[in-house]
Amino acid sequence: MEVTEAKTKTSPPKAALRILAEQRWATPDGRWSLIGLAGAACLIATLYWENLKHFTFVWSNDDNYSHGWLVAPLSVYFANYAAERQLRSRKTPRSEPAPSSGVRLGSVLIALGLAGRLVTVFLPIGLVADGSMIVALAGAITLIFGLGTLRTYAFPIAFLVFMIPLPVAMYTMLANPLQMIVSKVAAGVMTACGIPVLCEGNMLTLPGDIRMFVAEACSGMRQLTGFLALTAAVAYLSGKPSWYRVVLVASAVPVAMVANIARVIVTGLIMYYVDPNYAQGAWHTAEGMVLMLGGLALLQLEMMILNAMTEVFAAGSASAKSSEPEGMETPRGVVQGARV
Repeated sequence: MEVTEAKTKTSPPKAALRILAEQRWATPDGRWSLIGLAGAACLIATLYWENLKHFTFVWSNDDNYSHGWLVAPLSVYFANYAAERQLRSRKTPRSEPAPSSGVRLGSVLIALGLAGRLVTVFLPIGLVADGSMIVALAGAITLIFGLGTLRTYAFPIAFLVFMIPLPVAMYTMLANPLQMIVSKVAAGVMTACGIPVLCEGNMLTLPGDIRMFVAEACSGMRQLTGFLALTAAVAYLSGKPSWYRVVLVASAVPVAMVANIARVIVTGLIMYYVDPNYAQGAWHTAEGMVLMLGGLALLQLEMMILNAMTEVFAAGSASAKSSEPEGMETPRGVVQGARV
């Protein structure tokens, strides 16, 4: 029995959200807060039902956003991770009403969310309504549970942004410059490798009148979204210093670009040296998956370097503290005499 109790104390629970909910349900105020959260969730789902239907339609029919089905379950996982840390630190949920700061901020966030939804009734700007749904959810949580709960679960709530599809016009506006960059860099690299390539916009012409079109799917937007979500999740779960997390998330952009440029270069080499047919259909899809693994390998290499840097910094700070002279305090009487 003693061993079991020790394991229970040291290992975090696997259903932390359920445990916290049970703890809240055990008190009258906590019970009403959970009922209020359920009611707010139902109300938000009703107000944004059309947006949710649009989400599922895009996730099912657009490969650029097929990851959307995973975002909500991952957010729940991150919320459970935050609850585990809360239980591990032995912080019990608040049973008293939310503090005034939580009430004010929660009311403001809910008002902003509803205003965003109301605006889209007159102006069909889907992205505003989609974002306002997350703002309203954050406001409801803050209003019911307080500002401390918002801080604890800020990342799981913010992670829901990755499930929002971009409007076609905005996606094209972002993808077109990336297409140009990828095309020019890939053409330059292949030319440097001895294959003269004529770059006209996003059309690459290789010797033998072999034409390769860098489409929107090859712009890197899909890889960029995936790497941003992945690095954000890894940074949150890593428990590393802030600089580590910022560098890791910021590196998603160059890593995605490098992986996509490599994909275009490999496609051009296959079309020139092997057969253009091997750069189409299932072969092209398999090639993209392999190069995505290459991007993941780059991220893994970067994390190894960052981990080594973290250990060096930690060792340096520890050695600096240990080298501080001890027992060199000035006697109090001398200090007092100097002041007089």
